[in-house]
Amino acid sequence: LTTSGEIYTGCNIENAAYSPSNCAERTAIFKAVSEGHRSLRAIAVAGGKGGRIKGAFPPCGVCRQVIRELADDDAKVLFVTGASPVTYEVRKFSDILPDSFAPSFIEPKES
Repeated sequence: LTTSGEIYTGCNIENAAYSPSNCAERTAIFKAVSEGHRSLRAIAVAGGKGGRIKGAFPPCGVCRQVIRELADDDAKVLFVTGASPVTYEVRKFSDILPDSFAPSFIEPKES
């Protein structure tokens, strides 16, 4: 969910070589960025072995860093924990990646 209210979805894009694979979180975020959105209000994450949602499946470290590039500390992360009925836990982004490296730590290049 972008700060302007647009919703983007994603799926895992698997590859036999693993490193070219892309998680669902990054797929959704990259779709939003490609459409001009650079600020996230919330992200929902669902997953499970064999396609069955059972418990929270948090974002991987790479996804957390990508989320950090576009979300502030108060952005919400919804961990979907059940499918029928849909249940979820809500956390602030700063709770799942404390003391993170943020874009503000990089000084812009002088022209």
